[in-house]
Amino acid sequence: MSPTDPSPRATALALTSVNPLGKSLGLRPGDILLRVDGQSVDGTIKDIQALFKEQPERARLMWICRDGQVWPILGRSAILGRWRVMPKPEAIAALPEHRPEDRWKNFDVMIGPDESYDAQPRTPSVLALMPPLYMIQMRLWTPLILWAALLLLSVPLGWIAGAALQGLICVYFWRAAPMLVRSDRTARGFRLWRVIAAKSERNLHRQMTTLAPDMRFVHAPVRSQPERVVAR
Repeated sequence: MSPTDPSPRATALALTSVNPLGKSLGLRPGDILLRVDGQSVDGTIKDIQALFKEQPERARLMWICRDGQVWPILGRSAILGRWRVMPKPEAIAALPEHRPEDRWKNFDVMIGPDESYDAQPRTPSVLALMPPLYMIQMRLWTPLILWAALLLLSVPLGWIAGAALQGLICVYFWRAAPMLVRSDRTARGFRLWRVIAAKSERNLHRQMTTLAPDMRFVHAPVRSQPERVVAR
């Protein structure tokens, strides 16, 4: 290529179809993969797949673009559907610097009928080991009633057997916590919007103010509108 030739435009990978793994991460056809960890994609799916194979047990941070919006997702595979090479979108803000020491986790972001949103980490919360506190915090009233019924059933077993049964019940509710929240929110009319990786819940809400500024967190206090003074 001569010095006067224009430099080739950077490329990215776009999904033309999405497999079940991609759908479980909230991806759609047309979503664009910009970067994996600190490595730009540049249209090289083989290199990206090789990166995942280096440490298959390690989740990688994938930066996804849709309609000009960019957000991160944690994944353990690049086989999310069928990819095609495309020019990298213009006017994309610089992505944050990748730091391996940062700890990210995936959140299910669900939208309700009134365009409010709720968020739930995909990994069980430590608080879920204390079922009544967790279920009150997450407004899981039906599972709370079930836990109370199981507690009453364990009372006649005696101190040792009852405590052992309660330990098993706590572990069960801890592991089932994400599924219980998803089922409850689905019954209330919520639907999965996106899966977003964040360093903390506060960081997730900060991302949501950029991705969907018109949406309100379902548990956020409603701000009262100031009364208008009508001039006479």
